[in-house]
Amino acid sequence: MSHSRLILHFDMNSYFASVEQQANPKLRGRPVGIAATMAPGGCMIATSREAKALGIVTGMRVKDGLHIYPALKVVEVDPPKYHSTTEAIFRIMAEYSEDIEPYSIDEAFVDFTGDAHSLDEVAKIGEAFRQRIFREVGEWLRCSIGVAPTRWLAKFASDIAPKGGTVVLERRQVPSYLAGRPVTEAWGINKGYERRLHALGIFTLEDLYRYPVTNLMEALGVRGYELWANVQGIELGGVQEERDPKSIGHTHVLRERTRDHTFHRAVLMKLCEKTARELRQKNLEAHGIWAMARSVPSEYTRMAEGASHGGQRKLGDGLREGRKLFQLAWDMLAPEVHGRFLTFLGIGTFRLRPRSGQLKIWPEVNHDAVEAVIDRVHERYGAYMLRWGAMWNVRKHAQERVGFRKTIAASTVLHDNSPRLARF
Repeated sequence: MSHSRLILHFDMNSYFASVEQQANPKLRGRPVGIAATMAPGGCMIATSREAKALGIVTGMRVKDGLHIYPALKVVEVDPPKYHSTTEAIFRIMAEYSEDIEPYSIDEAFVDFTGDAHSLDEVAKIGEAFRQRIFREVGEWLRCSIGVAPTRWLAKFASDIAPKGGTVVLERRQVPSYLAGRPVTEAWGINKGYERRLHALGIFTLEDLYRYPVTNLMEALGVRGYELWANVQGIELGGVQEERDPKSIGHTHVLRERTRDHTFHRAVLMKLCEKTARELRQKNLEAHGIWAMARSVPSEYTRMAEGASHGGQRKLGDGLREGRKLFQLAWDMLAPEVHGRFLTFLGIGTFRLRPRSGQLKIWPEVNHDAVEAVIDRVHERYGAYMLRWGAMWNVRKHAQERVGFRKTIAASTVLHDNSPRLARF
């Protein structure tokens, strides 16, 4: 049977926790929780297979996980470790296909159309890929793989695949796989759409598959057609090329509550540097900036509802330097936050455009060469090996965080000079 497309989707299982278990053999086989912060109220952003079996799940607070299982090993999130592991995994897949769409730090779509002849052949490639992860990256890392003729079906197949297993989903098999599954098991259907589908008498994915598309479109418009087409195995987009973001920014909840604006400026400077570095990595410049802070009346009312401060402004000239972003942001915040206990700081850029390279009639000092050297040092030795003086003593604040969507570009893993991952 021929197929118009041959799509593979892979999803690493319990990824952050598995990476930690790979790095530290003492954690293997034990319930592990990865926390954004080690505070009792901190959120666990990932849990190991062993923790999940005990009912300790992502989104649970650290203290709640410890209440369920006091011996739970809680580890603070370590983004550089996960990113370097992801680069190693994606680099292996890049040897099989150049048509890769990273969907998050631990999953991606790969288009083998034209490179393979059947879904079964793609499944064999997926198994070879899985074995290479085991041998070359870490034996404690597992991934689920879905293979199907559309992007949506491939992800659905990997979602329902056994952990560490593969599901090959032909179009003719779709109704049987959809039978009895609630609509929220489908990628792209949230609680809001679940309620709207229930109102139409659609409770399972099989119901959605058999529902008249015209009636669905009358109730939900174009989105109704998209939901119907997905379960029918009709490709709506294919593997997507990387696109420029509409905004780039960072926020940080302050661990220390203080009136010390030297500390606040240092944290804000770090957030601006992170934002500027991402702009330069994507060869973008910002023509708009916003800055935000939250405060509470005093250090003794930390749980009180605080005030918000800040604003936004459009810029004539494009910016991509952390120091300039910081100057603008602090100018917006300083008059409002003077003498206040701050609990939160944020910086963001919008109206992003490709760097123009436009020369000014009266140019200022050009810091591009300095920024380029700093970026190269960071790429080779890690973030913040070089720091501006204003960022002194904030190493533990505004640390690198892990995004769950589009956190690694396909181009990153195709460069031969990308940093290699040391075997754990």
